Amino acid sequence: MTSAQQLKSRSTSSARVAYPWWKSMQSAIMSMQRLGAGGYSTDDGAKQALVDSFSWNASLKRPVFSPMVARPSFCSSAVWVATLSALVHWETRNHYRVITPAAWQALMPQLVKDGEGPWGYANANGPGFALLVYRLGAGVNFTDWKLARPSDVLKIWWNEHIGGQERGHLVILVKDEGDTACVWSSHKARDGQPGGYGLRRIPKSAMKRVLFTRITRPAAFNRAHKLPDEPWLTELMHTNTTWAECVRRCGIQD
Repeated sequence: MTSAQQLKSRSTSSARVAYPWWKSMQSAIMSMQRLGAGGYSTDDGAKQALVDSFSWNASLKRPVFSPMVARPSFCSSAVWVATLSALVHWETRNHYRVITPAAWQALMPQLVKDGEGPWGYANANGPGFALLVYRLGAGVNFTDWKLARPSDVLKIWWNEHIGGQERGHLVILVKDEGDTACVWSSHKARDGQPGGYGLRRIPKSAMKRVLFTRITRPAAFNRAHKLPDEPWLTELMHTNTTWAECVRRCGIQD
């Protein structure tokens, strides 16, 4: 074997053993799951709790998350907490520091309108999280259950509206169980189950529309500080849009 062949072999081997994103997301969910539900709320106090749960570590040059502070919680805050925690875990396990301090600072949640900064995308009505990942070039968006895998982010619509009149839920898929889906997020208290972080089984028949987002290139989050604000998502706080428009803007494989 030549030196060039040996180098190629080592590179291929390294790529195969690289710690995958889905495992990092699972680790983030398990860490939160061990801490209990913590309550559900969408009021200003819950939004401030999310912001307060992240602090900047000057020596690490990235944020530090305090999970017991991020409660009560709501669905998009739970998914954002898991995503950022998974991103830290992914970098650590791969011994690969790719996210710059500027990008990390942009990723930290702030008290902003929908469509303003990365968190403003992820927290928006409609396909906010999907648009964020698409704009960053960090993954793919699709609607086919047959393609879904554990650790995919899933936006569920309970009604036909997309935008101001929608009723929706942002979760992380844990397992496709056929007629039901086991998901993790922050949920309202129901049927004796406490509100906040946890697993739920949701009948697919209750879902009017679904949108999956799979992060395939976590390193693309390094572009977070270059992400422009998106007025369309800000408008979706009050107005509705069409599915065709979502497909066009988010590159959805429909």
